[in-house]
Amino acid sequence: MMNILKKHSGQILTSVFVAVLGVFCGVVPYFAMAKIVEYIAEGNKNFAIYKTPVLIILCGLLGSVIFHEISTLTSHNLAFRIIEDERKKLARKISRLSMGEVEKRSSGEWTQFMVETLDKMERPIAHVIPEVIANLIIPVVLVIIIFILDWRIGLANLATIPIGMLFSFLMMAGYEEKSRNYQRAAKNMNTTAVEYIRGIQVIKAFNKSASSYGKFVDAVNKNKDGMLNWYLSVCFYMTAAMETFPSTLLFVLPVSLFLYMKGGISVGDLIMCVLLSYASYKPLIKVMSHMDTMANVRVVIDEIRSVMDLPELERGKDIQKISSYDINFENVGFGYNSEKRVFDNLSFNAAEKQLTAIVGYSGGGKSTIAKLIAGYWNVDQGKICIGGVNVKDISIEQNMDLVTYVSQENYLFRKSILENMRFAKPDASIEEIEEACKKASCHDFIMSLPDGYNTVIGEAGSSLSGGERQRVTIARALLKDSPIVLLDEATAYSDPDNEAEIQKSIDALVQNKTVIMIAHRLSTIINANKIIVLADGRIEAEGTHSELLNTSKTYAKMWASHISVYKMAEAK
Repeated sequence: MMNILKKHSGQILTSVFVAVLGVFCGVVPYFAMAKIVEYIAEGNKNFAIYKTPVLIILCGLLGSVIFHEISTLTSHNLAFRIIEDERKKLARKISRLSMGEVEKRSSGEWTQFMVETLDKMERPIAHVIPEVIANLIIPVVLVIIIFILDWRIGLANLATIPIGMLFSFLMMAGYEEKSRNYQRAAKNMNTTAVEYIRGIQVIKAFNKSASSYGKFVDAVNKNKDGMLNWYLSVCFYMTAAMETFPSTLLFVLPVSLFLYMKGGISVGDLIMCVLLSYASYKPLIKVMSHMDTMANVRVVIDEIRSVMDLPELERGKDIQKISSYDINFENVGFGYNSEKRVFDNLSFNAAEKQLTAIVGYSGGGKSTIAKLIAGYWNVDQGKICIGGVNVKDISIEQNMDLVTYVSQENYLFRKSILENMRFAKPDASIEEIEEACKKASCHDFIMSLPDGYNTVIGEAGSSLSGGERQRVTIARALLKDSPIVLLDEATAYSDPDNEAEIQKSIDALVQNKTVIMIAHRLSTIINANKIIVLADGRIEAEGTHSELLNTSKTYAKMWASHISVYKMAEAK
């Protein structure tokens, strides 16, 4: 937190200084009130004499409001800017993580972290820092003034501090751990809620509403128990501390009256000391109200640090000069974890501006190859080269520009089709977008939508059919126009009605590109320049379609199965 705040020290100091002025203005009326009470005690009925202290009271109250608002505006502006910067920084960090690190947390957990956890930084920055500092400075000043008026009353004024501090320390014992437990329960509840809503269609389809709802209710109950246990563990000590600090009058008033009756102080000093004694501890109550926020700061900072400390993909920093776009796997080994190896010593070449297809049974590592080229993971051994350059030496940004990855589950944002298209090319003109969509055979159906290209589609493109969604993602890839295209089961959502349309859009996409195509419909890759048959993480055979029918039993069997399924579909 200190590293974050150092960058904005000027604005923080301004906010604190103005907050101190605001608190001081709030204390000034006590001096004026003491003077008014003194005049009344003396029986002074001259109305004119009261004008000045009354004016001081009004100015003090007005100044308190004005300075408080200025301080609040300054600190909130700073808080929102810091949160904005941290969100951007964390988004950049997440983009540099391997998919393994990203997938360790559910989408609900990431949502909770990026939204609610970071929002918790607002209160410490906007309120705690200026208000706590200001409300600690003023009591010190007032206590010094009381000591100047009479040191004996000053000592009496401090009598409740040891007791109040004792209750405060007892309250803070284990406070951070209790806060963590509560935050953990709250995070689990929020994550469960997000997953419940996002999965409601599947939950209903499989009649799991009761069990899924039960999980959410269990998370809600745990959150309630965590919050209640936390509150019950601190409420007594917090109440005791908040009541003890202002109880200085129990000591100050008797001592002040005794000294007044003995002639040790004037009535004016008596009234002044009593009022300042009360005023000196009022700010401390404000400080106490921020105790839970101060305890939560550490939790939030630890969560941010836990993400920022995650290992990033091993990638270069500088732009590499790449003159060709062939892809080479050289003795590559990879596993999602130590127990699940996908392949070892995998080597092959995908020639520039040619279509290399990878086929095989499920679980053989086909999609993993595409994801490694796309830069989603680090390889465990060997190297992957693009144009002779190790991908580890290519920056993430350059790799993103070089490669377009089209999978069966490409994501469309809950925005207009136009905005979704511009994720590929932010400055694309409407003419360029329409041209890409025409090539992808999706322009006509887009124009039939209520608002055409400005139609807002549902989250993940849920308002479009699978085939329509796939053609839009292919159009987006066309607009990006990168030299390398990875097609991972890109025709998975096609049916007899739209298979030809999707295939036509793919044909437009792959022209003059280096293409790696993962396919389960072998009819889509019979014209590939090279087909690699992958089985259990190793290359069983390579060649063209006609060559493999004669040399690979696995491929011949897969082709026979494909023809059989196709004939059955035609018969229906």
